[in-house]
Amino acid sequence: MEVANIEKYMPTVYQAEILVKNNLEMYRAKGEKAFKIIHGYGSTGKGGALRTGIRNYLDQLKHAKIIADYVPGENWSAFDETTRKVLDMDDNFRKDKDLGQMNSGITIIVIKW
Repeated sequence: MEVANIEKYMPTVYQAEILVKNNLEMYRAKGEKAFKIIHGYGSTGKGGALRTGIRNYLDQLKHAKIIADYVPGENWSAFDETTRKVLDMDDNFRKDKDLGQMNSGITIIVIKW
């Protein structure tokens, strides 16, 4: 399972979008089907511009069919339909420490089905 830690660079939302795009292109070229990004959940624990901005960007990418889907960390659970599809695609995701933890500081990006 590939992981991109976007948060560690402390980017603006615009810079984070570029980082997501670059990671998406890199993992797609490597043949990955999905990867996890760490974006943090905001200093108050209630949102944060980075998390919100990245997820808005992912909505755009999904609508444009650039990505297949994404799973917010708070939905990253075996009870979520998209999560189950990711787990079926790659067993390595079953070992993810965030699976089932409702971690709003991460998002799983599904590159292709």
